[in-house]
Amino acid sequence: MEQRKFSRAATAAFTGHRFVDASLREHVKKRLTRAVLDAYGNGIRNFISGFAIGFDMMAAEVVVSLKQIYPDIILTAAVPFKGQAARFGFYDRKRYDRLLEVADEVIVLSERYYPRCFLDRDEFMVNNSSLLIGYYDGREKGGTFYTIRKAMAQNIPIVNVF
Repeated sequence: MEQRKFSRAATAAFTGHRFVDASLREHVKKRLTRAVLDAYGNGIRNFISGFAIGFDMMAAEVVVSLKQIYPDIILTAAVPFKGQAARFGFYDRKRYDRLLEVADEVIVLSERYYPRCFLDRDEFMVNNSSLLIGYYDGREKGGTFYTIRKAMAQNIPIVNVF
């Protein structure tokens, strides 16, 4: 696993559920954009996305869209393993590939899938961030819950746009 060090003070990470209700997407995207802009206003320049389907890719798209106005904003992809998108549907695979092409940095944490790779990716993001921006519905299971708990254990502020 690549051990990458960021300026933690200038880095935020995203965590969220894979499914965002279609009727809520625009509302969530507006709240997410506001959270990213607030973070930017507080000195955050690097935003790490795990590039999963759902909230992660929405967050990456928001960062990319803000690059036109804020050219110093950085999108970092934290890919848990090579071939992460192999089982994505056609549309999500196209989004993933397009976002990877425009990411400022792509960090592939493992050459292959292994049972803990998604949790290790989540830990990497928390360990390299001073802020967590999430889309969390309160469920006490799954990767988003795990990531929120890790951030809380490190006293990292969490902005929930749910």
